[in-house]
Amino acid sequence: MPKLPSLSHFSLPAQHLLSGLTAAIGVLLVALAAAAIGGFHAAAAAAVGATCISIVDTPTPPDFKRRSFAIAFVFDSLITLGVDLCRDQPVLLALIVIATSFVAAMVTVYGRIALALCMSMILAMVLALGTTLHDVAGAPAWQHAALFAAGAAGYAVFGALAAQILAARHKQIVLREALNAFADYVRGKAGLYDTALEIETAYGALIERQVTLMERVDAARNLLFRDLERASERQYAAALVAMLDAFETILSSQTDYWLLRRHFGATAEGPALLREIRDGVRQLAAMVTQIAAGLDGSGLDGHDDPDAEALRRQFHAIAARADSIAPLHGQDETDHGRAALELRATLERIGMAIDAIARLHTVTRQIAAAEAVLDTVNLADFLPPRPYRVRLLLRHLRYRSPVFRYALRLSLAMLCSFILSEILSRYFAHGSWILLTVAVIMRASYSATRQRQKDRLIGSLIGCVLAAGLLHVLPDAALLAITFVTIGLSHAYAPVRYRITSTSASVMALLMMHFLSPTAENLLVERLLDTLLGAGIAWLFSFVLPYWERQDVPDLTTALLRGLRKYTRQAIRPAPAEQNYRLARKELFDAIADFAGAVKRMRAEPGLQSGEMPRLRAFLATSYRMMTQLAALHVLLRMRGRDIAPEALQQIVAPRQYAILQNLGGAAPDSAKPAPNLATDTDWPAAAALVQRLQQAETVSALIAEQRAGLPEMAPRRKGKS
Repeated sequence: MPKLPSLSHFSLPAQHLLSGLTAAIGVLLVALAAAAIGGFHAAAAAAVGATCISIVDTPTPPDFKRRSFAIAFVFDSLITLGVDLCRDQPVLLALIVIATSFVAAMVTVYGRIALALCMSMILAMVLALGTTLHDVAGAPAWQHAALFAAGAAGYAVFGALAAQILAARHKQIVLREALNAFADYVRGKAGLYDTALEIETAYGALIERQVTLMERVDAARNLLFRDLERASERQYAAALVAMLDAFETILSSQTDYWLLRRHFGATAEGPALLREIRDGVRQLAAMVTQIAAGLDGSGLDGHDDPDAEALRRQFHAIAARADSIAPLHGQDETDHGRAALELRATLERIGMAIDAIARLHTVTRQIAAAEAVLDTVNLADFLPPRPYRVRLLLRHLRYRSPVFRYALRLSLAMLCSFILSEILSRYFAHGSWILLTVAVIMRASYSATRQRQKDRLIGSLIGCVLAAGLLHVLPDAALLAITFVTIGLSHAYAPVRYRITSTSASVMALLMMHFLSPTAENLLVERLLDTLLGAGIAWLFSFVLPYWERQDVPDLTTALLRGLRKYTRQAIRPAPAEQNYRLARKELFDAIADFAGAVKRMRAEPGLQSGEMPRLRAFLATSYRMMTQLAALHVLLRMRGRDIAPEALQQIVAPRQYAILQNLGGAAPDSAKPAPNLATDTDWPAAAALVQRLQQAETVSALIAEQRAGLPEMAPRRKGKS
């Protein structure tokens, strides 16, 4: 029996909830204003314009949003006018469908921020093709387009004002969401100490949580690192920087879990000790959650402060138990000695993580602490480039570009859908819904298209059943209210739960058609049939000029190795330049997240050989381990590097850094290889801990080199026939 979704499936980040609420209110205000001035038909046309442009009202910086509104207003209005003027010319309409689809797909070259603009253009075209408002009202085509443009302009003004008014609230929300994702990551880290969980399973879950965290960090960075005039805005930006530093410290607590479990799991008291560490790390996650829950415009509100000191005492007690269970006697090279040294280093770094999260707490409370953090970093270097640069678009106007191939594929699919809708127009009144289904399902990659297809079909079926029930039992006033609610739900869930968006959008479309055409029959049947036809067309055309996620593996692997090399050069250095280190760290975090996302999406693609996915997952897990080893080395050198004489430190680090870089594919020529120095027992235990960590990092880097050799067989697919 299939498992019913839990309530958490319907949970929604506050940022998207606020965005959906703003969209619903904006469309409602535009509709009410148009109704007061021009009556019902004017309100309907203006509401359609407002609905189309509300799609680009996503959580972005206010200046980005104003630019998106302007571009969407121009394109959507011109598309609507073109469709209305050419309504009786099928050939011209077909050309408009092709041109709109191609341009809409090409703008996705600007990334996620442009996906909303793409859908806004497509929706404007589809609704213009399907509307009969100007025929009913007896108005000329230009008048309908003018009403559409007026509604779009009205919402754009409302949206720009709302963005300005809610800017501080949006910043607070994205910071809270990033902190909650960080807390979730820390909880995943605790699972690695749980002997009841397989390490590989816990690692896989942890990597997925890091991908989610990096997505939240990217969204927060884009908002928080801009417009820092007010003290609270600077405090939010500093808090995100402090959170990333705390994340790195948590990352550095990476240990040889296999060694710890193998050694302590076999003792009488060892499993209980590991469980104590697990529970303590979970409390560390609770500290982060507590900080997130208390955020308001000036820091923390009435919530209790996180008790870092109590957690320190708890880990001091755990360290004392570790000393009694696994005493360390001198330079012990046995398995027991390595496990005991590893356990102490882990507990020390967890203590550093407690301090880092306590500093994060202080930054959210004290503006002076926030300013001290901002003095160490140039935030502008971490911002993404501004969108909608024409030069970037022109660079992708070539056949080998995946965006260009997607644009051709979508244009052909939309043309096929338009022809089919014209054929069916004698039987169905709203065949243009086929085009809408194709547009929302088709994505640049096969895996994303397949998931959208499933969500669209299930969502449409549920939406049609709900709409049938609502139309049967509720009066028109209640149905009108539900229509605006579904606008907000469709907008809010689109980035996170498309199946819910598909359900609410189906209800919205059917209720809107009920008001526009009260006597229309078979709307539910038409909606389901159009969805099935559109899904079938989208699936068929996903094999035309296809783009497979596996085609990106060579490039993603190269980017990941390059990120590891850059981070190695910065991390294994006693005092790297702060800005250079942070930039290298960001590049590696992004590379890990990109590779993990591609591997996850690739699972749905046909034609994968049986051994490809295990090799990719193993390479990803080992790369993650390498990243954590480097983070641990950076923290160790920062905290203990001064305990080792500079000459001895150089002799310890140089040969192993060379070996690591060589394994990662970027070392200097052999003639530049530093001479190894075996006298590494000075200033022990600091030197011993450093040597052990460097040896572990070198071992992991050698494993990366070995696993990398198994991946290039995917590369020839890039040159072959797609």
